[in-house]
Amino acid sequence: MQKSNTRRTLSFPYVIGLCILTMILVFSGVPRQAAYAETSADLFAQVDDIMARIDVLQTDLNKAQADYDQAVADHDAATQAMNDAQDRVNAAESKIADLQARLADRAASMYKSGPTNYLDVLFGVTSFQDFLTSWDMLDKIGASDAELVQETKDTKAEAEAAREEYANQQAIAADKMSQAQDLKTQITATQESLKEEADKINAQAMNLKAQEELQAEQARQAAAAAEAMQKQIESGTASSGPGLSVISGSGVYANPCPTAVVSSPFGWRAWDNAFHQGVDLAAPQGTPIYAAEGGTVIYATYDGGYNGGAGNWVVISCGNGVTMKYMHCSVVYVSVGQQVDRGQNIAAVGSTGNSTGPHVHFQIEINGVAVDPLQFS
Repeated sequence: MQKSNTRRTLSFPYVIGLCILTMILVFSGVPRQAAYAETSADLFAQVDDIMARIDVLQTDLNKAQADYDQAVADHDAATQAMNDAQDRVNAAESKIADLQARLADRAASMYKSGPTNYLDVLFGVTSFQDFLTSWDMLDKIGASDAELVQETKDTKAEAEAAREEYANQQAIAADKMSQAQDLKTQITATQESLKEEADKINAQAMNLKAQEELQAEQARQAAAAAEAMQKQIESGTASSGPGLSVISGSGVYANPCPTAVVSSPFGWRAWDNAFHQGVDLAAPQGTPIYAAEGGTVIYATYDGGYNGGAGNWVVISCGNGVTMKYMHCSVVYVSVGQQVDRGQNIAAVGSTGNSTGPHVHFQIEINGVAVDPLQFS
């Protein structure tokens, strides 16, 4: 009877623990970066929003380019028209100078030959009809020259006015070119800035997605381990305290957690951009942790503190420069200075310190350098 009560007392915490573990597993898939309710899907949505803004800016840039091209065309047309007007001004000035020279020569000739009068015309003709014709031509010579001079001056004035107008149009077009170019530069710079932001967020999203997938796999593996633990509980083979020594595996060192699954191997991890110096073995809370090799306990803490991310942990010096570390324990059964044997139950799996779910971080160091524990399994 007493034995039955003892079994019930030992099993009940595990039943409660499994309930808590289930809740932990549900939320363990959310990475630490998601503390502000950001998931990889949220970040990808931000990237999509930024790309949409870039597309809108591209439409604005296309319009700015069209405005710039039109301003260039207007500027070129105004420049050509202004040059043509200047050519007309130059032609008119040349013509006026020529007319003035001709009139000056005529005046000098008339001065030398004396004034022309009715008698000159009269004695130079053979009939009255010739007289009328000659007099009419004489009268029109002065009038025609004066009209021609005035017409040329008017042409020059019109050309100068046109040149001034085209110069104004050229200045306006140049100003529009400058404005359009400034807008193009601004839009392009904004697009490049947004593109850099989108690339940065996209990289974060990819890393976060990889972490989420890893956490989900860890949760799946831990759930499988929890199911195995439940079977142990139901069969009465589980223990909440330090149990018998267990030596598992045929490698150089024993397996510290035989029922666990590898949730994160040794080496570089992309999702947290760090080098993982041990191997994570996922198992339900309370699963026994055994010494992979015997030695002297040189560090052991059971205060539930963060302890640099290790939480409750044990460090054992195994001799010959070999040191073994067991982190994130829920319970520690050994103390500093204690001698332990290979396969001895030294702690239990937990999630203390920097941990997203129940597991033991197992680390082997040789002369202070971390090595892959799996190579000794």
